[in-house]
Order: sequence, then C-alpha cells, then structure tokens
Amino acid sequence: MANVFEMALKGGSNIFAASGLDNIRNCLCAIAATRVGSVPLYRHFGTDWQWVDYPEPVAMARFRAELMEAIDKYEPRVEIISISFKADKTQAIDGRIYPVVKFRLADGVTL
Repeated sequence: MANVFEMALKGGSNIFAASGLDNIRNCLCAIAATRVGSVPLYRHFGTDWQWVDYPEPVAMARFRAELMEAIDKYEPRVEIISISFKADKTQAIDGRIYPVVKFRLADGVTL
C-alpha cells in the first residue's frame, strides 16, 4: 500500500502557509473539531456531537461513524482506511478522545 498516512487529530493547526500533507492535516483537524451548526453560512460542516456524554466505547463508535461521513463529504483528497483512537487514559479521564485517521490519497491527488 503506497501513500498511506496516519495522523492523530489533536488540534493545533498551522493555517498559514500550510501545503501538502500539512494542509490535509489542518482540514481533518477542522472537520473533527467543528460542531455541526457552529459555522455561520456552512451549518452542515463538521461532526454532530450528540455522542459527547455517552460511555467511552459508545462515544468512540459514534464519533468514528460521524467523522468518516464528514471526511468523505468535506475532504475529497483522502480515502479513509480506518479511524482508531489514541489510547491515553489520562486524557480519557478528562473527557478527551483523539482520533487517529489512517488514509491514502484519492486518485489523482499529489502532494
């Protein structure tokens, strides 16, 4: 499998002068961190956070499904292979889960 990438989406993007893989990472982080309905004039962008108060396994499954759908819709440069979550018990205790997205570039996309 050529051109397979894996990124932990922990926020903290550099929107200035981002290109190539950094630009894709910024877009994936924006999709994961944006709540549907929070962007004026682009109300459907992001993920629905209905899963936030669910038990961790349920929240992860719902977030994974939401994120896959949103990335398919808003980031056409990538094809998702899988989404897992960074295992960090101290972050999970604080209510934070970080998705790790494994993807390949879509046909015709170059960096």
